[in-house]
Amino acid sequence: MQNLPQIASSFVTLLLLPTLGVIGLLQKRAIPALCWTLGLWAAFGAWALWTHQPLAWADWSEKRFLHAWLFGLGLGSAFLFVAWLRNQPRVYPWLKLVLGLVTVAVFMRALYVFVSRFA
Repeated sequence: MQNLPQIASSFVTLLLLPTLGVIGLLQKRAIPALCWTLGLWAAFGAWALWTHQPLAWADWSEKRFLHAWLFGLGLGSAFLFVAWLRNQPRVYPWLKLVLGLVTVAVFMRALYVFVSRFA
């Protein structure tokens, strides 16, 4: 139970923006929600680095928080870009192909790591 704040903050970092990104891929109207979330994430991270308050609460080092924050910004920006590209009729078929290939590649890598670790 001692690591609960750290686990909770890691969980939110890991799932929040990708979840909104998937919603953004499914619905055109989710793009504003993605923009707002990305903006709030940027503002929260800047405030946290400036004041060091959430870092103390979550028991994270500043370096670890900075990496998680930048990762969230990068991932959120990528999902926002993909959601925007989805609305471009000429690009969408290629986007579907690339996203399918990336999904297969990530799955194969995860399967390889799983088998090598537990076999």
